[in-house]
Amino acid sequence: MAMSRRSALAVAGVTVGASTLVALLMMPALAGGAPAPAPAAQALAGACSATAHVDNQWYGGEIVTVKVTNTSTAAATRWAVTWTLAAGQSVVSAWNATVTTTGATATAVNASYNGALAPGASTTFGMQLSGVPSTPMPSCANDGAPPSGADVTVTQADSMRTVTLYVGQTLGVSLGREYIPPTIGAPVLTQVSASGGYPTGQPFTGLYRAAAPGSVDITTHSDDPCLHATPPCAIPVALWIVHVTVIDVPSTGQTVTVSTPDNQRALGLHVGDVLVVRLASEYQPPKLSTAGVLVPLDVVGGYPANQPLVARYTATTAGQTDVSTVTDNPCFHLPTPCPSPQTPWTVHVTVTP
Repeated sequence: MAMSRRSALAVAGVTVGASTLVALLMMPALAGGAPAPAPAAQALAGACSATAHVDNQWYGGEIVTVKVTNTSTAAATRWAVTWTLAAGQSVVSAWNATVTTTGATATAVNASYNGALAPGASTTFGMQLSGVPSTPMPSCANDGAPPSGADVTVTQADSMRTVTLYVGQTLGVSLGREYIPPTIGAPVLTQVSASGGYPTGQPFTGLYRAAAPGSVDITTHSDDPCLHATPPCAIPVALWIVHVTVIDVPSTGQTVTVSTPDNQRALGLHVGDVLVVRLASEYQPPKLSTAGVLVPLDVVGGYPANQPLVARYTATTAGQTDVSTVTDNPCFHLPTPCPSPQTPWTVHVTVTP
């Protein structure tokens, strides 16, 4: 006679709470047949965060819930979460997402009913993992607004190049799908976003911010499934490395502050000046029309955080750029958007030596 799901858990020695057991009884089992094919985890670059919480653990397995949050300034319609399975771990089953594995990499993509997330909105999915319990460290991307454009971008052709950035500037990395996600050897750079790369089958794109003065190498290498076969294939492995030096911008000590009445103002700054933008909470974080002239130091508040917007920039090089934003409201993102008008705001900045 076939053993029930509850009996099977009892025989396995699983100790779970009542609510978790209900979830287990409701979720589809992966054993006994091939799982439904997962939707393609297409290349996504929007801002998204994922945090894992272990609900229950036992010898040989665990139940994990992952919270996915749209941290971009635009609505998203789909998301993908990836993480590396611990040695010997496997995914037994999942709910509220479709999970596939390639080697030690697991990828969860949204279900049809929980991919759409407004800015700041969240959803969750859960899964049962077998093997030695270990808390997953997931990364996430969606199709919302991607991070602001990089001040400097490097590609496969830039291997062995040396790049110099000011503190606050961003470095974009664009590599082929055969490259594993790069590693950073020091806290000089911080990762803003990353998606794709081996083994996802999608090109790798990453954005890194210069966080502190110093030098660091960004390194990665190509990979292929056949390199892990027995015997391995003879495809050569390509090494990729970029040397990054981060320096401080010499400060002039001058700070210029602009606010709502300064809309359409033409503003002159010198290299080393600090520009502070103070606007009401309904304004989105500003965007720069030209990268590199101003470097963001920090941006807090604004829509959808529902706090006054404060953005600070350092003038790093001579040139011109517009600092622009627009008001936003949750009702703009409903299936039938509200008719409230959006109010744009811009200052035209010219930086001289």
